[in-house]
Amino acid sequence: MSLQELKQAFKETLASEYESIELNSLMSILFEHITGWDKIKQVLNKDLPLSKEIIDHFNEAQLSLKQGKPIQYIIGKAWFMGNEYKVNESVLIPRPETEELVDWIIEYATIIDKPLQILDVGTGSGCIPIAIKLALPNCMIAGLDISETALQTAKQNATNLNAEISWMQEDILNTTYLPNQFDIIVSNPPYIPFKESVNMQVQVKYFEPSIALFVKDADPLIFYRTIARLGKQYLKPNGQLFFEMHYDQGKALLTLFEEMGYHAELRQDMFGKDRMLRASIKR
Repeated sequence: MSLQELKQAFKETLASEYESIELNSLMSILFEHITGWDKIKQVLNKDLPLSKEIIDHFNEAQLSLKQGKPIQYIIGKAWFMGNEYKVNESVLIPRPETEELVDWIIEYATIIDKPLQILDVGTGSGCIPIAIKLALPNCMIAGLDISETALQTAKQNATNLNAEISWMQEDILNTTYLPNQFDIIVSNPPYIPFKESVNMQVQVKYFEPSIALFVKDADPLIFYRTIARLGKQYLKPNGQLFFEMHYDQGKALLTLFEEMGYHAELRQDMFGKDRMLRASIKR
């Protein structure tokens, strides 16, 4: 079987699950991962007979895609701010909105123009602290997560990208002590109420770690409140909190931070939705 024939079979098998443009992209990514051929070589070698090993590997990936498994978990990697990160089902797949949050932090830190101590809460793959460290090498960066397997992935990513990060395994909801004070505490915490899971994509709902996605319907802002409370004790003077957030929680979060003694502001993402928040303690 040639590459062209295999791609045609792939399209027929997955036509009901994916749009044509997305299928072409998935095929290109898979074949580059499996064969090492870039898009040009795939075109040049389209009629070349494939080995049984390649065909079996591709068919296995095809079955995973049909079940809804994200391509990033199938190939074991994703890209964030131009760098490749190892990912698996213990960590969220990095998203473009989170890149915007990191850009905001880098923008702020560049204006401050001094070495800062920064903590990322719920670090997952480590993409936030690593990206910040690569952009701001003079800053001291730490990442915290409840999951040991997530931290193992984060540590591997830090090693691969030569980023020196301090790691902590803690349940932030039950944390009363942090080892340092910080200029910035950042978090992309769980913020999706469980009731919304019924409307979510299969790829997210059944494959990405629920502990990093969902919160109880009765208190969807629990992580923000908890981190804000810790910020009162562990933010340095003029310290800042930065958060990613659910697009419809902006007003509720502004009220929450105001009541807790913070000045807060929202920032929209590339799609014009409220997606980020920055807060500092009122002085």
